[in-house]
Amino acid sequence: MKKFKIISYIVLLIVLVVLALTVYTSATQNNEDDEKQKVVSEIRYLDTKLVDLFNNMNNIETRNYQISTTKIEESRAAENSGSGSSSSEGGENSSDSNSDSGSNSSSNSDSSSTQDSSSNNTQTENTGESYEMKASGILTSNRDIDWTSCKNELELIYTSMSTITLDLYSLNVGQEDILNFNQQMDNLTASIEEENKQVVLDNLVNLYTYIPKFAQTTVDDTLYKTVLETKLNIFNAYAKLDTGDWDGMNTNITDAITTYSSLLTNAEIEANKQSGINKGYVMLNELKNAVTSQNSSVFLIKYKNLLEEINNL
Repeated sequence: MKKFKIISYIVLLIVLVVLALTVYTSATQNNEDDEKQKVVSEIRYLDTKLVDLFNNMNNIETRNYQISTTKIEESRAAENSGSGSSSSEGGENSSDSNSDSGSNSSSNSDSSSTQDSSSNNTQTENTGESYEMKASGILTSNRDIDWTSCKNELELIYTSMSTITLDLYSLNVGQEDILNFNQQMDNLTASIEEENKQVVLDNLVNLYTYIPKFAQTTVDDTLYKTVLETKLNIFNAYAKLDTGDWDGMNTNITDAITTYSSLLTNAEIEANKQSGINKGYVMLNELKNAVTSQNSSVFLIKYKNLLEEINNL
């Protein structure tokens, strides 16, 4: 009987240990998954912000229309003329019926004068806003850079950098890559402050290089990682547009097509994504044709349409 009790205690102890280990492992795994998901969201945030900065260098809107706001101010005189006239008539009646009363006449006169002054000076000002949809195409918009917007966007990124850095460290992303990314952020800031377009583009490419690197370690989605690699090659070409290096751009777009084409035969990709993937491949080849024709406007139109397509995959 005593031996049976000892065995029962041992079995119970083993069960408790196994349960404890299971709960601990599960909690640890859930925590790691949560941290990983957070970093994936941060990478998507950086991706979106940097793409916006790339587009700002040619004043490109990722939609065909933008909303413009105009302030409207109205100044209207208060309509007190009716009350003023009534006061005047009241003054005359008082004068007729009380002609021998100088004090009443004087009082009415002062009151009428005060009301007239109030009528002339009292105004109401209404301020409102008018909204208008304006076409925002490559051929119809100017290429002037809104440097103020760029500086504000960059400062917004900085507010999140310390958190992003710590989260990347927690997932064992290469320390050197993280340090280099932060250094490139500083380089980009200096060039935006100087408002030097070509240097900004070069620094943006150098900075964006680390986005696919971070994704390789933290992101499980093959489609998204491939899109990031493809976009890096596209941005390399885009940054060369003003330099006229069409041969270099051709090499970059060819690399983009090679990288992206792996999605066409990837059985892991969801079937409902395949149509968009095929469309993106066609648009990539059209972008290559724009490089061959060496027309900057055509390149930017096809670049804009391609980015809109693959960003939605």
